[in-house]
Amino acid sequence: MKWSEFRIRLDVNLVLVALLSVFAFAPLTRPGFHQSHSGFLPVFDLYDLERNLWGNWGWLPSAAGEWDLLTREGPVPYLIAEFLRWLGIGGVQAIEGVYLISFVASGVGMYLLGKQLYGSRGGLVAGVVYTYLPYHLATVYVRGAFAEAWALVLYPFILLCYEKFMSQRAALWGVAAILLHASLALTNLGLALLFVLFLLAYVLVLSPSRRARGQALLLLPASLGLAMLLQLPMALRHGILLQSGEDFWQHFVYPFQLLSASWGYGASLPGWDDTLPLQVGLVATGLTLFAGMLWLGAGEADPTVVRRVGFFVTTSFVMVLLLLHPAALIWRISLLSLLLRYPWQLLALVGLSMAAASGGAVGLARELGRFHWQAVLLTLTVLASYSYLTPHFTDVEVGAAPLAIVGDEMTLLSYRREGPLLHGATVRLTLYWQALRPMGTDYTVFVHVVDPEGTIWGQSDAMPAQGEKPTSSWEMGEIVVDEHQLKIDVEGPRKGYRIQLGVYDPDTRERLPVSTRGTVITLE
Repeated sequence: MKWSEFRIRLDVNLVLVALLSVFAFAPLTRPGFHQSHSGFLPVFDLYDLERNLWGNWGWLPSAAGEWDLLTREGPVPYLIAEFLRWLGIGGVQAIEGVYLISFVASGVGMYLLGKQLYGSRGGLVAGVVYTYLPYHLATVYVRGAFAEAWALVLYPFILLCYEKFMSQRAALWGVAAILLHASLALTNLGLALLFVLFLLAYVLVLSPSRRARGQALLLLPASLGLAMLLQLPMALRHGILLQSGEDFWQHFVYPFQLLSASWGYGASLPGWDDTLPLQVGLVATGLTLFAGMLWLGAGEADPTVVRRVGFFVTTSFVMVLLLLHPAALIWRISLLSLLLRYPWQLLALVGLSMAAASGGAVGLARELGRFHWQAVLLTLTVLASYSYLTPHFTDVEVGAAPLAIVGDEMTLLSYRREGPLLHGATVRLTLYWQALRPMGTDYTVFVHVVDPEGTIWGQSDAMPAQGEKPTSSWEMGEIVVDEHQLKIDVEGPRKGYRIQLGVYDPDTRERLPVSTRGTVITLE
């Protein structure tokens, strides 16, 4: 086989998109586990799935204790991680592996979509821009949003199937679109329902004929019907609960946040003074604006390409407006707030449109398709986001489940004890906590050494890390090492001791409940 023939079959640009994703997923290959807002919860949920794989057809991730039907995570990404477990990979590595696959697959999916819309050179730019969107990187490395990371894979593939179905009217593409959309619903139902509106606009605006439009529109109710049918076991097992939306309205985006150059790891807080990265990206913004200018002055360009570019530029602009405070009334009247936990989650679809529009800039400006301009655009895309690829890591080893979740605010991941539980001995206890959310109270940790009758023979009451890490300073997902030293009274029994610990509010003396029942965690 000649090299020219091999290149035709291989699709070099697709391989290049996959290779350029290496910088995005490289941090995942570091030993340990990257710290994010979700912490080790995806790992615990994966092990829970493993225990219930064949006996619980309504399984849902439950480590976080949230049961909202629309906004909670679904089982699909965990099933993929479980497949990796069957290959002999550990729990932490399986979760990191799915994140890694999501970076490669999302870029490939956007490349294939862009290639269908604008040709391979436009697809190349679209795929790399999509991979390195700041929100994409933050979804994995800051938020640890396991399901949303996988949703970013499914979006371009679903659009590709719709585009293929409308242009070729082949039933196979329609079936693929229905199945992929149903899998999106089993990844996150709220995102799947929101994506229906995006698909509706896509079909109405970009269908090549009235007949193609009518047939494509039939895919939407079919997808929804299958999605609801697959949701039935989970709804029957866990019930149908919807979020109140009370916190939703405090998390709209300020315009400066969309263009900010700063990068942080904090949670989303009411108002503007938080450190959660919400920017849309320098390269994506520049190329989308450039595509918009080309669209407005398209002249004799291919009308189909012009219409596609116009759609993605317009949807990018409209969805950015929906992120801002003045759009609150639209969210409230339409009830779309029920589909998301925060309005800024719409940034996923903003990024989808901006990446497609970026590829459209190459489709309209053929000069950008030349090798040297392609090299410049791809290099700028990677370099613009490279400084964001510095996640925090931890080497803490965890079991198949957390020791306890305390007050739905912190998780006791593991502990290490030094010294025997004998009278007169000194025991050093190291606790590894992880914050589930920002806390406004400085809690105190109590540790008691008790005999079988519950009598206390040694104790420690202190803020975490001897007061150096008060809980009000914990970042969401942060792991805190908390050391306690206890002297067991020599007057107590010789042996038979247990360690009991918990957390309380020093002002009210009220203890926080723990997931193991009651307010006390017992360590044997």
